[in-house]
Amino acid sequence: MTKRPLPFLYSLCIVFSIISCDPVDSGPPRQVEGYVPVYATNLAELKTITSTAPRTIINGGKLYTTGSLLFQVELDSGIHVINYADPQNPRKLAFIKSFLCKEVTEKSGFLYTNNLADLVVIDIRNLNDIKLVSRTENVFPDLITQSPPSNTVTHETTWFECPQEGKGIIVSWKKQTLTNPRCWK
Repeated sequence: MTKRPLPFLYSLCIVFSIISCDPVDSGPPRQVEGYVPVYATNLAELKTITSTAPRTIINGGKLYTTGSLLFQVELDSGIHVINYADPQNPRKLAFIKSFLCKEVTEKSGFLYTNNLADLVVIDIRNLNDIKLVSRTENVFPDLITQSPPSNTVTHETTWFECPQEGKGIIVSWKKQTLTNPRCWK
């Protein structure tokens, strides 16, 4: 009579599969800290591009330089305009508000950037009186997708309230206690 190791291996596989379950596989937690989307519905306000007084760089993004001007994206809110003719004493000149801004380039006094999902061209030859020259709508549809923050340190599951179409554009996420969340990453 020969020994059959198969039943032992099946039993071992079942034990390992039970031990290796994680919370996502067992379903969402009843209550957990997570994120809820913050919606904006005033599209006209989000599409307004203005020049304001210089402000502090909080969430700096891409840089672009031309001549003695440096443009730095403030992620999702606009562009800092900085004169660095004297590199030891750079001077902030203005802040150009452009909602969900992520990209910037300049040519001959015209700034090219995104506002929401649109490509916009702005005449910046007079920083105190900038003018929107053109808008091409929905060129960058992926740029308006806002995801909840991830925990990149612990790589734990991030729970969030699923976005709902028709409620507006997600402008940010706020942390709060969620009950029976259905979305995670």
